[in-house]
Amino acid sequence: MDTQGYSFDNASDQATAHHDALAGLLDGPTRAALTELGELTGRRCLEMAAGAGSIALWLAGRAAEVVATDIAPQHIPARPGLVVRREDIVTDQPPGTFDLVHARLVLGHLPRREEALRRMVAALRPGGALLIGEFAHPPADFVVDAPDAATADLLIRYLAAHVATLTARGLDTGWARRAPAVFADAGLTDVRSGTTTHQWRGGDPGCRLLRAGIPQLRAALLTHGVTDADLTATMAALDDPRVVVNGFPFVQISGRAPANPA
Repeated sequence: MDTQGYSFDNASDQATAHHDALAGLLDGPTRAALTELGELTGRRCLEMAAGAGSIALWLAGRAAEVVATDIAPQHIPARPGLVVRREDIVTDQPPGTFDLVHARLVLGHLPRREEALRRMVAALRPGGALLIGEFAHPPADFVVDAPDAATADLLIRYLAAHVATLTARGLDTGWARRAPAVFADAGLTDVRSGTTTHQWRGGDPGCRLLRAGIPQLRAALLTHGVTDADLTATMAALDDPRVVVNGFPFVQISGRAPANPA
């Protein structure tokens, strides 16, 4: 595996909670962006770093064929029209050419993200579309509401540790803003970018996503200014509906391969 920097393991005990939270939080805007790219009927689609396959399954209900790849694809269920492959997004060439290629919340974690992106571009048929989705840097005013000042301070300190941990492992929080220029440099046309922002309440998908990451990141988080007791309290706070935070901006970038000349 050459995805050094990616911090969330599909084999972990928290993988199901992580995938469920991601689907609840991001599948709506992802499906909307995919729909805007055009009719899927008769199309061949590639879902890279597919996780538990929620978007691959949605595509399989609409397109002629969907290929879902992941370094650890064990969570992707079988479905007619869906081909599941074990592949590394950085080092493995995509299997064939496609009308649509999509990846979500993976390139920003990878030191070789631009190399992976160019492999995705190379897999596009003429006129085919590429869509990626990434979190941008979390807002400075993270906590909107909390039951008390101590909880607000805890969440602010946790966010700093969370970002520091992922950054130390290779996350580039500026990637989402730079990606459109990389799309253009890779030869894509009609490059577009859109951002979705929401507040996250305790117990809702955004906070559940943060909560699911804590056990996976615990050892590293402890080196960035929080204690084990802090992490236990943070998990409880992220379940508390009295907690409201400004969620991470979700940026989606799309572009098209040039069409064959008439």
